[in-house]
Amino acid sequence: MTRANKSWSLTIGSVREIPIRIHYTFFILLGWLLLDPKAEAPISEAIFVILIFSCVLLHELGHALMAHRFSIKTRDITLYPFGGIASISTQPEPRAELFIALAGPMVNVVIAGVIYLIMEPIDLAQLENVSMTHRLFATNVALVAFNLLPALPMDGGRVLRSVLALLSVKNATKISARISQALCILLGLVALYLGLPILFIISLVIFLGAMQEHLRAETKVVASEFSVRDAYVPQERLESLAHGSTISKALPLVLTSWQSVFPVLNGSDFLGIVLRDDILAFATSRADDYIGEVTQKTLPSIDLNASLSEAYSLFEIHSSPALKVLDSGAYVGLLVQDRIPDFIFMHEIRQKIPPEEEIEWPIPS
Repeated sequence: MTRANKSWSLTIGSVREIPIRIHYTFFILLGWLLLDPKAEAPISEAIFVILIFSCVLLHELGHALMAHRFSIKTRDITLYPFGGIASISTQPEPRAELFIALAGPMVNVVIAGVIYLIMEPIDLAQLENVSMTHRLFATNVALVAFNLLPALPMDGGRVLRSVLALLSVKNATKISARISQALCILLGLVALYLGLPILFIISLVIFLGAMQEHLRAETKVVASEFSVRDAYVPQERLESLAHGSTISKALPLVLTSWQSVFPVLNGSDFLGIVLRDDILAFATSRADDYIGEVTQKTLPSIDLNASLSEAYSLFEIHSSPALKVLDSGAYVGLLVQDRIPDFIFMHEIRQKIPPEEEIEWPIPS
């Protein structure tokens, strides 16, 4: 999760060192339920929403704890008005992904089973007066059914992808994404026919998520053909900031530079990086602070000759905007995450240029 996302979330605790956060828009939803003049029982509805999101939290904890069993770290769990997201640090192997994907819905199966054992039988003649217990049971059943739809990036789509991969089917992500998009188009048409805007929005969000999963997988496959040396930015091409300068003095350079990440140096010693967005955010409130006070000093590193796909894995694990590139242990430049797609796009363009028209292309900037 990015720093900006964290600033819009409230940390309410942690489980197994996994931060649990609630996005502030969730409180807007609660406020709307409590203050809605048309609501017959606003407090009861607010309590019901809290219970639903407690089930969603347990669902995401199911994913996170199963990931922990496979030694995969979960960065955080964040609850939004539309559901929850457990940010797993890296793409699991197929077997691990299968168990991790199934763990969440199985939690809701257990919750629904417990509620079923304690709730009163449903009177079909009085469905308009069902209790909160009955509604909570139905919601958990719906969560299981919805999450197991075979559409990436939902749990069912991940189950489909992992099963295909375990069966040694090539392009498992691509096939899963295509199935997901076809399903979303069908859902979208049904939503338009029935006049259900919420269902249409959900189908659109899932469609875009499937597209993102596909692009991510394709990019990682292409990246395996290259090394860090092919895509990194050498230190001589990077504009750097001096450890002893202030944020106000760094601002003019930041505003005129193409860089989103700046190395911070003390003489010739590499100390870390500072983000362009942080400089802009602190330009007024902390203008006289030294750059060193906002420097990200813990930065993962990678060897100059390592595979670019290995770099992708490090980006996923550490959620870092850049990697420090080393050659024989010495700092030689940065590999910036948001520049890798530019490099791959440039490579694809170069493949279409006739050899006689080939020119020397610069590193993406």
